Amino acid sequence: MRRRSRQGHARQAAADVAADPELDEQGGWWTSPSTGSVAVATSAVRRLAWALMIAGPVLGGWAIVSQPSADTQSAPVVQSSSRDTAGPGGFAELYVAAFLRAGEGSQSELAAFYFGATDLELGGKPDAVQVGQIAAVRVKEIAPGRYWSVTVAARVLESAPKNSAASEQPLIRMRFFQVPVEADRDGAPLAALALPAEVTAPAGANPKAELAYGSPLPAQASDPAVDTLSQFFGAYLSGSGELGRYVSPGTRLSPVRPAPYRSATVTQVAVETAFQDSDGDGRIGAPAGRERLRLIVSVKAARPDGIARPLSYALTLAGRDGRWEVAALDATPQITLPDLPDASTASPSNSPTQ
Repeated sequence: MRRRSRQGHARQAAADVAADPELDEQGGWWTSPSTGSVAVATSAVRRLAWALMIAGPVLGGWAIVSQPSADTQSAPVVQSSSRDTAGPGGFAELYVAAFLRAGEGSQSELAAFYFGATDLELGGKPDAVQVGQIAAVRVKEIAPGRYWSVTVAARVLESAPKNSAASEQPLIRMRFFQVPVEADRDGAPLAALALPAEVTAPAGANPKAELAYGSPLPAQASDPAVDTLSQFFGAYLSGSGELGRYVSPGTRLSPVRPAPYRSATVTQVAVETAFQDSDGDGRIGAPAGRERLRLIVSVKAARPDGIARPLSYALTLAGRDGRWEVAALDATPQITLPDLPDASTASPSNSPTQ
């Protein structure tokens, strides 16, 4: 009798699995369902996958504090830091991605970000729009640690219009959305206060800083500095030659592996100061001693398919034994900043209020 009872439970569990449409949608997970334990395990895997998808893009260790479910009204997923914009930016990226993929029945997913999503009318099939690259391109703090306006750029793949006379190939577009993000107190989970607003692309940047280098000049193959740079980038980017021969002792640099280019050519050089010969032709010449020189170097790198791409590097050259060596690949180019007013004399009325 006990054996019959167990067999009856197994048959009932298999029938429950076959009757559940959500399990049929998993495509490959359910090859031969026969026990209730398999159903429980797969449900757990599905929830774990959703948790990992939410957690992955959020930088700086932002915690996931809850998971959305069918009866979830509001499930904040990211916690904020009062002075850091990574939390609001990452939250807005996830929100916009979920919004673009949303379709009929996606209200609970959006409710993880926006409380009002539970009452939305969503049409069409989910994932009709495929989201590729997505990034927060502007995070403006409205109230310190409490309220932000985040602009998100999303590269999406959309179906061509049905009445399009062109081929029915999907369209790749860059779209921009503005999202209001709020935390009710410092360190609190974040929440969106409204649906994303589609906006035009932000205006181009107007940098205030200037690079602290002279004008770029054509690289001359006869210049000892250019020769060192050419050999260095050939080894660094295309695996041509031994990198260590062109690097200063104690400098730790490794070539890019696997080599992404088949050749690299130095095309222009800009020196940090007006370090030119008497003719002003841009030659750096050989070092007189152990001086150091900072430059920006333009490189034309050819891919394996022959297509060339321009690259730019800030680096430091060091003289040793009458030749130049690469002492460092600088993290950023040197810049000069415009004069700023003395903070001690700035008028309080000129200070931002938000």
